[in-house]
Amino acid sequence: MAITIAEYQATLSWNAKDFDSGIKNSQGKFDKFKSTMGSAAGIVSKGFLGAIGAASTAVVGLGTYATKVGSQFDTSMSQVAATMGITTEEINNGSERFTKLSDAAKEAGATTKYSASEAADALNYLALAGYDADKSVEVLPSVLNLAQAGALDLADASDMVTDAMSALNQEATKENVTHFSDQLAKTASKSNTSVAQLGEAILTVGGTANYLKGGTDELNTALGILANNGIKGLTKWVA
Repeated sequence: MAITIAEYQATLSWNAKDFDSGIKNSQGKFDKFKSTMGSAAGIVSKGFLGAIGAASTAVVGLGTYATKVGSQFDTSMSQVAATMGITTEEINNGSERFTKLSDAAKEAGATTKYSASEAADALNYLALAGYDADKSVEVLPSVLNLAQAGALDLADASDMVTDAMSALNQEATKENVTHFSDQLAKTASKSNTSVAQLGEAILTVGGTANYLKGGTDELNTALGILANNGIKGLTKWVA
């Protein structure tokens, strides 16, 4: 169909207007897209910065915890020194006794589930029982084994050992403490009782072991049999 020049120009004019409108619409959508992306970028940046802030806070918290742990250890070791009569002047001059005790506590903290501070608290109980630095360091590994076997606090295990050695009238040598700990752990595993309950029972009747032919072995056997019949020591030690 033939059209006039005017009609053709009108068509071109309409198409041009339609094209311009499309461009404007597209530009509007593009601008909206940029705005959305900008907001998203802000959110991502904010989240990223927040993550950095949280990480920084965690690092600071870790540093605070490490400082606190170090402070607790120093406090515990200061108590050990005071109990054993090790003066600040002696420590400042490189006290051999204090160094030996401190190294033993740190070694326990590095090789067992207990912390160095807990090991220091255990050493303090040994010191309160009259053990010197050498004997305390000697028996500490046996105390650690007893604490782990009986699910006891390390300080409580130390208290139990020192009281039991006294009740049994035994010298607190590494050999005796180790044998005592092994007996309690074995009896607890073979009868209806716990290391803590056995420890309390021994404190009550410990002197009896001196009159038994089998000594502490026979005593633990008897306590195990009594436990199986519902007669147990009421313990002050709570796991």
